[in-house]
Amino acid sequence: MFTIPILLFSLRPFLERAVTSASKLDSVEGILLLADDVPLSPKYIYIGTPETVVNAINRLPSSRPITLLSAGNSEQLAEVGQKTDINLFVFSLPVVSLYNKVQHELSRYFNWIKSLNDIIFSDCGIQKLAEKGFEMIGYPVMILNMGFKLLGGCVSDDCDDPLLLELMRNGFLSYESVCALVDEETQLTNPLAPKIEYISTRTGNRTIVRRIYYNGNLIARVIVTLKGPGGDEYYSQLTTDLAEYVQNYFLNTKTSQYMASTEIGTLISDLIEFRLTDPEELEHRLKLVPSMAVDKYYHTLVMSFEERTKAIPWNYVISQIEQIFPHSSITVYRNDIIILAKKLRHNMALSFDREKLMEILRFYDAFLAIGNYSKFLTSLRPIYIQTKAAIRLGKVFRSNPEERIFKYEDYSVYHAIDLCADAAHNGYHNGNLIYLCHPALIVLERYDKKYSTNLKETLYVYLTNDCNTVKAAKAMYVHRNTMYYKINKIEELIGQKLDNGMFKERLLFSFYVLEYQEKYRQEDPLVLKRHFNNY
Repeated sequence: MFTIPILLFSLRPFLERAVTSASKLDSVEGILLLADDVPLSPKYIYIGTPETVVNAINRLPSSRPITLLSAGNSEQLAEVGQKTDINLFVFSLPVVSLYNKVQHELSRYFNWIKSLNDIIFSDCGIQKLAEKGFEMIGYPVMILNMGFKLLGGCVSDDCDDPLLLELMRNGFLSYESVCALVDEETQLTNPLAPKIEYISTRTGNRTIVRRIYYNGNLIARVIVTLKGPGGDEYYSQLTTDLAEYVQNYFLNTKTSQYMASTEIGTLISDLIEFRLTDPEELEHRLKLVPSMAVDKYYHTLVMSFEERTKAIPWNYVISQIEQIFPHSSITVYRNDIIILAKKLRHNMALSFDREKLMEILRFYDAFLAIGNYSKFLTSLRPIYIQTKAAIRLGKVFRSNPEERIFKYEDYSVYHAIDLCADAAHNGYHNGNLIYLCHPALIVLERYDKKYSTNLKETLYVYLTNDCNTVKAAKAMYVHRNTMYYKINKIEELIGQKLDNGMFKERLLFSFYVLEYQEKYRQEDPLVLKRHFNNY
């Protein structure tokens, strides 16, 4: 878009006076010399002597503002104040020189725009756009995708900016550099605006950023780095123009790819929030996002950043996760990363590079839960809720404090108790989960405290070893006769044999309830019990 800053760029040394009512000259098609018989139109920039300019001011049309350039000043021009219908610029140049300079600047700009347009329709690539941008702007131009990977870039030979050199050398930004870039942007008043400019605290250079969005999602950045802290509307406008053509390039050559990334996020959100339940509607939506279709089965994975202390470069993280779970549908939902990992058979294990995933999770101080699999996308909401709960519960019940990957099935019993706790609170009007336990465990716990025994622990080991006395004795490092004696004592205290399958399951569930109350809720069930009615 041709603007006043672009018009005046090469004429600044000669500018004596300016009256501006409109900065955009998007309708300009060329320039004309003023004469008494020349009609005035916003389609042209008019150049003349002070006399012809004054005459033109006296016959302005009632249409949009007219742009007038005067080769020299006069008393009559000096009397022209701020008017709403003209752009008036007075220069210390003769008419011919002024005309030539304006013609050169106008031709240079329009030829540049034509070249950008040709690159798009000839599909020459992002790199060509970056090179053409650098040719016009004269400062380093970088075009990055949403994962901070270099799509196209061009710098001068004497460039010493470490961020630009890293991009040109590696083709992407390291995590440290991404965090530094994101941290600088988050300090701005409106850090998510499509157009931002700031002075880098690392280099002291002014950074012009134009974000490119599609359906509300960020798909790319165009970055121009000026030398030093000074800003300039000329370079800002050229960067905006370049970004518009970069966006057009994406929409013309990679529409399906970027439409999929945004539609996937919307589709997953609609499924989780139960806005999409009709099978026919789902089938139609999947036709718009073919990469999302599930031929067989999918696992739901949730990556959580609940304890983060700094901004997360979402697109960069997603690009890393894509390397571990290729051919998956990945999006951000409520500050979590949702991954739908496909698999061909229900009994096929979900394989991934665990070491690399743990490295990423430690780096971002994140956790990941692996939910159950399904072949129906309409099951996503309950599976997501379960998977999300696995992170919360896994951090409490994990046996290894360094573990960051949780499988829902390892914590599903605790989740069931978690749901029971909500119902108990509403139904019993108190939070004491002791009522969910079999009284036998309370008898054993009281006996252990009174006589310093470990019968409750013995019962748990016995139950978790399939009621095999020999295996249980080995697990507790005692003789099998000792185990026989303890099991008989337990049966004597609770008044019931341990040979009923339903009873054994009830006891084992009770153990999990006590563990949930002690570890997750950090409450002593026996202390709480004394506050309420006894059994």
